[in-house]
Amino acid sequence: MRRAFSILAVVLSLLLLTAPAALAKPNECNIICYHIVQPGETIFCIARAYGVDPWAIAAQNGIVNPNVIHPGQVLAIPDAYAWVPPGPTCVRQCPPWPGYPCTCATYHTVVSGENLYRISLNYGVSMWRIAECNSIYDLNYIRAGDVLCIPADP
Repeated sequence: MRRAFSILAVVLSLLLLTAPAALAKPNECNIICYHIVQPGETIFCIARAYGVDPWAIAAQNGIVNPNVIHPGQVLAIPDAYAWVPPGPTCVRQCPPWPGYPCTCATYHTVVSGENLYRISLNYGVSMWRIAECNSIYDLNYIRAGDVLCIPADP
């Protein structure tokens, strides 16, 4: 009886882990942009670039295993904004919001101890504009390793 319960628990755990991507149906009305997967990119680094839930990207694109994406694959990025755990961040390929286009003059990789204010002073660009161009909703929360678009216009 104990063994049957253990097997049932494992099966249910596996179902719960794969359910978000498998059960969700694509919804074209909430796509903020499209991202072309580059070599070495993962759904998780793409999610960090846009501030979007990686499971929502997988669900939007019918991906059952988020660890399996391929260079050249086009991913629809939904507007499922969420906190994403720290890690490598890919370069975003489209502006964060329609109507607020950002032309990147350069990119800045955040190092430990930096904040948006210090970065904005280095480039002569408002920290609010940097936040806007990178979909940063909490000005106090950037992580070492994040790659930020530094807009050409202040």
